Amino acid sequence: MMIDRQPRRSRGPRRLAGALLFGVLLALAALAAACGDGDDIDIIPPPGSPTAAPTPSATAQPGPEPTEFRVAYINLMSPIALDATNTIPSDTFQQRLAVVVEELKAFKPDLVAFSEVTDTKAHGKVASVLAKELKMEPLYVRAKPWYAESTKEQNDAIAKSAGFEEGELILVNGTLFPNTEGEQKWLNPRTSEGEAAAALWMRLKGPDSIGSIDVFVSHLTGTDARLRAQQAADFANFIAAKRGTGPVLVLGDLGDPPDSATVKVFLDAGLTDLFADSPLNTCCRESVVAEQPPTSARHDYIFSSGWQPAEVGIFAEKPKKLDDGTLVYASDHNGVRAVFSIGLNNVP
Repeated sequence: MMIDRQPRRSRGPRRLAGALLFGVLLALAALAAACGDGDDIDIIPPPGSPTAAPTPSATAQPGPEPTEFRVAYINLMSPIALDATNTIPSDTFQQRLAVVVEELKAFKPDLVAFSEVTDTKAHGKVASVLAKELKMEPLYVRAKPWYAESTKEQNDAIAKSAGFEEGELILVNGTLFPNTEGEQKWLNPRTSEGEAAAALWMRLKGPDSIGSIDVFVSHLTGTDARLRAQQAADFANFIAAKRGTGPVLVLGDLGDPPDSATVKVFLDAGLTDLFADSPLNTCCRESVVAEQPPTSARHDYIFSSGWQPAEVGIFAEKPKKLDDGTLVYASDHNGVRAVFSIGLNNVP
């Protein structure tokens, strides 16, 4: 396997070519011929459509109250690269996804969120694969292709014709933490005509000692840090509008370091960066094959309000050796994780 020598700016947009719909379809169709097969997953409609909520979790028989809430997040690194001659992201995707699943199964999350979750002919519906492998309930929103002036049905047709889509995903253990509400919001400013950063909100029913838990996830986009800071402000307004009186968790790839204006938006909103005192980094590898230098920056975050973790850490930071001896990393990002204790004295 050849080593990828083309730097990949994971925080930059994977733009859809052309301003006209026909041109976009041609550009995307060159990536794949049709959408992958697989089970459908929940897709939240755009503004102006009836608000959709995740299907409430089935009522389970009462059992012992859980003693912890295990949370994780990772940017999967889309198999579709900006450089059409760079096939490494696609060639390694199945192996990379398997590494993510293996590590998450070992961690045993109650909730896990993902960015750059794709649906392509070559690799299928990744959200369905993750939900099935991890045995968790999904809530997904498409970030691209998505046109603000088009209906959901029209955007569905664009994605189907293009054979490509990408979005954000939340998976939850609905038996222990039933989901009760959910919604998405497009963040402004948009990255391009066919792409917008999207935010997901999910409310979970926690044990009586915790109450409801509000979880938010997004992947801010664009090559301009000022644009990402504006998206962050819009995301913070969405969080403020939807959060309840219980704990709040915010997960995502913000594309900027902890000392940035982007991160300051969330700190000013009263959220705590759980990795602020940690030396752990998450971003970004130039390649996902062969031994790579340690990550030297952090663009991936877990923020909280009203709940402090018992521990934090990273995952998928080490490469896995394939049968042919090739070293493959799960992503150009490391994942982040946190464990929260559940009890009468754990919430300030």
